Formats: sequence, structure tokens, C-alpha cells
Amino acid sequence: MSKADELAAKLKQTRPTSLIDQAIDSWPDQVNELYHRIETWLQPLTGAGLVLRRNPTHVFESHPLGDTFDYAIDQLVITGNHHSITFDPVERFTADGEGRVEIHASDNELALLRTVDEHGATHWWLQTIEQAARRPDAVALTENNLLSVVQAGLALG
Repeated sequence: MSKADELAAKLKQTRPTSLIDQAIDSWPDQVNELYHRIETWLQPLTGAGLVLRRNPTHVFESHPLGDTFDYAIDQLVITGNHHSITFDPVERFTADGEGRVEIHASDNELALLRTVDEHGATHWWLQTIEQAARRPDAVALTENNLLSVVQAGLALG
């Protein structure tokens, strides 16, 4: 750990943390858990030529109460069959959930919406971006639903 990292850790320990700060601090870990689940589901396809990689990126977003945040987070990129799908974590603070990851493919724009139930368990919901504005019925993110997204996004069907 560099001296700057040590000082940053000490500074974080001395400042009061709000629930908003905690939400932002935990967001990259929550996205990482999502990516790990996706990578596990797609593991059988990597032997057939599917490539998974993570691209570091930065997000700048504002909380409705006015706080602004600039943080590092990864995108997940899936490539195969001369196509790619990018999972882009665009915001932690959403009006309808606890975070949003957009899924960009050549002819389909989807989103994963994170919600948290009364027991604190995270749930991810898959929906099309066009419908998101109209609050559609979203479907739970399952292995089969993800594989359908990959099949369509990589033109494997």
C-alpha cells in the first residue's frame, strides 16, 4: 500500500460517514459481485471462444440531496462472434432502485436495476431501457435470462 493509500484510509476513518457515502463506497463491491455471478454463469462459454474482460471507468453522479460523487468502477465487456455486450454501471442513485447497470449491445439496450428487500437482500432485475421510463414489469436476473441476453447480443441464435 502506498503512502497516499495509507493516508486516504486514515482520512476516511476520521471523517463522519453518511449513509449516502456508505452507499457509494459499497456500490463497486455490489457491481463486482454481480459481475462475478455473470462470469460464473458464462464460464462454459469461455472455452468456446467467449471473452470476458473488465474495463476501468469513472462515474460522476449527483445524489438528489445535492452531494456529488466521482468514483472508479469497472465495466464488464463480453465479446464473441464478432459482437460485444457492455455492462456499464451508470448510477448508484436511481428513482426506482438502488443502482443501475446499462447493457449495451449492437441492437438492444437493456438495463439491470438493483433493488434491496426488507431483509437487506439484493435483487437484480432485467428490463429494456425504452420501457424503463414507463415502469414496466421487469424480470429477475437469472442464468437463463442472462444467457438469452448474451445469445441475442452476440447474434448466436
